[in-house]
Amino acid sequence: MPMASRARIAKALQYRCRQIRFFTPTTNIPTVMEPSKVKYAYIEEGVERLDYYVRGGYHPVNIGDEFQEGRYVIAHKLGFGRSATTWLAEDKETKKLVALKISTAESVERTHEEQILLRLARCRSVLPGKAIVQILLDSFTFSGPNGTHRCLVTDAARVSIHVTKDMAYHRLLQLEVARAIASQLILALQFIHAQGVVHGDLHAGNILLHLPPNIRSMTREQLYINIGRPDEEPVVRVDGLPLNNRVPLKVIFPVLLGLGSDKIKLADSSILLTDFGEAFDPQRTQRFTAHTPVPLSPPESRFADEPLSFPSDIWTLGCVIWDLFGSSPPFEAFPGSQDDITVEHVETFGKLPDRWWSKWETRSDWFDEDGHKNVKESLQQYYGNTSRGWTQRFADINISRKSKKLETFGTEEEKSFHDMMRSMLVLEPSKRASIDDVVARLRIQGQFRRVMWLMQEIPQSETTPFCRTTEKEVCEKDKQFIGKIMMMDWRDRPTAKELLQDEWFKDDD
Repeated sequence: MPMASRARIAKALQYRCRQIRFFTPTTNIPTVMEPSKVKYAYIEEGVERLDYYVRGGYHPVNIGDEFQEGRYVIAHKLGFGRSATTWLAEDKETKKLVALKISTAESVERTHEEQILLRLARCRSVLPGKAIVQILLDSFTFSGPNGTHRCLVTDAARVSIHVTKDMAYHRLLQLEVARAIASQLILALQFIHAQGVVHGDLHAGNILLHLPPNIRSMTREQLYINIGRPDEEPVVRVDGLPLNNRVPLKVIFPVLLGLGSDKIKLADSSILLTDFGEAFDPQRTQRFTAHTPVPLSPPESRFADEPLSFPSDIWTLGCVIWDLFGSSPPFEAFPGSQDDITVEHVETFGKLPDRWWSKWETRSDWFDEDGHKNVKESLQQYYGNTSRGWTQRFADINISRKSKKLETFGTEEEKSFHDMMRSMLVLEPSKRASIDDVVARLRIQGQFRRVMWLMQEIPQSETTPFCRTTEKEVCEKDKQFIGKIMMMDWRDRPTAKELLQDEWFKDDD
């Protein structure tokens, strides 16, 4: 960086040091979204709520829109959630497709996920799981008719495991594919835990298959030739009035880039672990409730007596891996309320620990005080008095595979898998295996080499901080200086006075 620029930064820091004593904290109030009362013509499910296109809500994105001075050009929609829409875009600089996650204006200041991704990217780890975790390529803020929005740029992916299973009528993966995906997921979580972070939201919807290299390097025009143009439908007000600029002219349906689980081969099974919006550092943040889907949530989340920590991820990891090999997670009930899933836990493992059992006020609807099934009469039409224990649930994995004429576990592998699941799915958090214990089992089972083969498809140059910048854009000395500032926790960041003493401000040799 030119010395003139460094001088300007130094001057600004010196001014900041002088002003700090007079600084009075203020509350920056974000724009709060209130859904619109305007009614729109019916559009089938599969798109975001149109009444969220208001002040504080979604940014109206159209195909062909450009961001960051034309660097990113919108090609397709990938998905949406309550606080963001996600888009497939062509990066004109790198000549690759990327994903743009654009926040609602009301959530623009919620930079938690961005800080977690920066923390994971910045660390110097030799653990192979780092290459499996989503990378933050770029981020920026922009203004639109509904307010100010934050955009996170990450690698584009093909499809989530949840969607690919739903695309196949039997919801099953080939055994070698399930092995590879489960192994990568374990290594990814090992890397995350090694950085002191709990993911907090593991489920099949956050595990994505990589885009094949030939698709990732397509231009928008090539993409349209191969998979077609976006499926759009005009947005029409019921009252016949024209749309204002807060609402897009057309609603766009998410593109489907994936395959059914029955069509995925081993070479297609390289994954990315994504969505760190619920991640946290248990040393600095106390969280008592998990935000994973209820069937996957650890029991301590409902009966919290201590803050959640790494064992909560282990429980959820066990449920997800079970689902990868079978057609469903180990605990699944309709409608899937907390009571329904707790009933499943007791059926599988027996009576809850006493400190939790006493907190479950409705336990007598299903069990006697010894934990034996005893459904009260008014509920017997919905719940039987029989229980599905661990043995039956585990056997269902091979039964479901055999019924669809898919490869099943051999005797030795079945025992190894059983023991691994047993070590992870334990009611008491303190008695669950650690992620390093699970990785050790992975090595014993010989899955590590398969994962390394898959990861050869991911260039190391794409798994490091500043991976999309050139030495001309950001030199190594600048990267080191920026890394000291961009610390996730404010307590780890240097003061302005400390920054002024950094080698970065001295003349280059």
